[in-house]
Amino acid sequence: MNVGRPSTRRFGFWLLVITGVALLVRVAYVWLVYRHRVIAGDPLYYHLGANLLADGRGFLNPLSAAKGIIAPGADHPPLYIVYLGAFSLIGIRSVTGHMLASCLLGAGSVAVGGLAGRRIAGPRVGLIAAALMAIYPNMWRFDAMVLSETMVIFLVNVTILLAYRYLAKPSLLRLVLVSGAVALCALTRAELLLLALLLVVPLAFGTKIKPWRTRLAWLGVAALVCVGALAPWVGYNLHRFDGRVLLSSQAEWTLAGSNCDASYYGQHMGYWSFDCGMAVIQQDGVEMPDTNDGARQQAWLDSAGRYVKAHPQRLVVVEGVRLARIFNVWSPQNAVDIESYVEANSTWVARLSLVTLWPMVVGSVIGVVVLRRRRIPVFPLLAPCATVIFTVLVFYASSRFRASAEGALCLLTAAALEAGWLRYRRRPSVPPPTSTSV
Repeated sequence: MNVGRPSTRRFGFWLLVITGVALLVRVAYVWLVYRHRVIAGDPLYYHLGANLLADGRGFLNPLSAAKGIIAPGADHPPLYIVYLGAFSLIGIRSVTGHMLASCLLGAGSVAVGGLAGRRIAGPRVGLIAAALMAIYPNMWRFDAMVLSETMVIFLVNVTILLAYRYLAKPSLLRLVLVSGAVALCALTRAELLLLALLLVVPLAFGTKIKPWRTRLAWLGVAALVCVGALAPWVGYNLHRFDGRVLLSSQAEWTLAGSNCDASYYGQHMGYWSFDCGMAVIQQDGVEMPDTNDGARQQAWLDSAGRYVKAHPQRLVVVEGVRLARIFNVWSPQNAVDIESYVEANSTWVARLSLVTLWPMVVGSVIGVVVLRRRRIPVFPLLAPCATVIFTVLVFYASSRFRASAEGALCLLTAAALEAGWLRYRRRPSVPPPTSTSV
């Protein structure tokens, strides 16, 4: 341990303090600001789905069930619903109760992020990262909104921590733990299965202290663990939806809404349109809601495919706008409007989230340079960022998709801030001018 860095005991104390502050920030936002809002869309899906699960009714479509239509539901992977369902099972069934349950998960993200920062570059980086995560609005705002992003942030932080533990001391068990964490990420947001390719594979192949045969064997075991963790949910869906659904049933609906006139032109270019998806199924004569998810999915997929083929040059422009949107540099006011009126976020929080992202991105770029100069691998931190870029290019730009990378941004910025502090401390002192007598 370097001289001047917090001891293990001091680190644990301050991490606990920061985690407590993080919890207070989240609970205060819920209690003073957000709990009076009426939730709809995805938050209502998670809330009602958790209560249905606690009642022993399984994974139904809760929005359809509220209208008296009993149909299987897999609009989202199950893990966040299972988490909220555990609280519903013990009597915490209200919207506010589920918001507060999410606050616990958000505070847990801060604690895990601090441990990850310590593992990456030392205790000081860990505490700085935890402090950033405690107050960074792009972290805490999701906890009040009853969205799976709060679990995404937690699990990605866990995955990053486990990845750096593996890099410190490679073993089959540690690689299996990383693979298992990736599976849990995918059971929260399907696109995070990409981490198996972007993180688990490089970890296994990069283990130079082991021969290639051992690396391949370890990777095979890790892959089996990941597949085994996903198999129950995938098999359940294959049975319920006649082979049409694996992790979730939202991909086709999202593609239809992100490949149409409303998302290729006008003020919402690069975003997504609910009306486009609705228009497709109404035109094809498929009822909504409907127990025949296969018919709806095929209609949406066909519509998206036809539109992309008819607008190949426009797609290039839209892809650029999507990338600009995810960094909040394309029409910032429109981004605030979307956050406020579409995503149901508080307007002041939407503005705060927008302006705090920019220094975090700059800090992350500097953090990559700092860590590389210290010969610390950065790909476990860049892998979640790559999943965000992939998701944005394939679907559309939403700040919710960026949640996968927010923890990594905080960790990289923490490394940059520590480097700046150390450079400041080491600057040469300038002696005061001496007076001379004439």
